[in-house]
Amino acid sequence: MYMRQILRFDELDSTNAYAKRNCSLLSDQTVLVARTQTAGRGRMKRVWLSQAGGLYFSVLLKPSQTQFLPNLTQWMALAVCESAREAGAEAFLKWPNDVLAGGKKLCGILSEAVTGKNGFEALVLGVGVNVAQADLSRAGQPAVSLKMLGIALTPEEMLQRILDRFFEGYEQVVNRGFESIREAYLARFPYIGKPVTIRYGAQEAAGTVQTLSPRGTLLLQTPQGVTEISIGDMMV
Repeated sequence: MYMRQILRFDELDSTNAYAKRNCSLLSDQTVLVARTQTAGRGRMKRVWLSQAGGLYFSVLLKPSQTQFLPNLTQWMALAVCESAREAGAEAFLKWPNDVLAGGKKLCGILSEAVTGKNGFEALVLGVGVNVAQADLSRAGQPAVSLKMLGIALTPEEMLQRILDRFFEGYEQVVNRGFESIREAYLARFPYIGKPVTIRYGAQEAAGTVQTLSPRGTLLLQTPQGVTEISIGDMMV
C-alpha cells in the first residue's frame, strides 16, 4: 500500500495550484487530496466541477530523468482505468488521458510542469475521479460516477487503489516511457480502426486511428497519409 506523504484538505482552490505554489517545500511523491475544490481545472483551461463525493488529488513528482514526462500522465490514466475495472466498472481509455465508462467521463487528468530559474523542477499530475456523486447533470459534459454504475467505493478507497497501482509501475515509466505500458494501454483503448477527429490548438485532423506509437503519440491515417499527433482532443 502507498505509504508516502498524503496531505488532506477539506477545501482548496485546486490541488494542482497548491502543489505548484508549494513545490519547493514539498517532497517528491507527495499527494495532496481535497474533498472539494473551488477552482478545479481540466485540460484546455476547462472548469472541473468538484462536487462532494468525488476524488480530487494531485501527485507532485520530481523524477530522476525527464525524458518521458508525458507518458507519466498516460500511466496515471491507465492506473485509474485499471483500478476502476478492478472495482467492477467497464472503464476504457480515450487518448491521451481520459477515462470513460459507458461512453461518459469517469476521470480527467491535468498534468502541469513546474519550472524555475534552473529549468524543470517538478511534474504535477492532477486527477479528478467521479466516485460517489449521485448526480452529475451539472458537469457540463456526459459524465458518470462509480456510484451511478452501482459500485460502492469511498473516495479514500479509490485513492489507495490508484496510488498503489501508479507507484508500482512509476519507476518503469520514468526509465522506459510509454513502451513499458503500451501493450496494457492499447488493451484499454477501443479506438483502433475507428474514425475520429483530433483538435489541437486551432487545427483539426480527421482520419482513422491506426495505432499508438512507442512514444504514446497517436498515429492517424488521413487522406494525406499517416499523421503523428502528440497532444489534442479526440472527438469520436
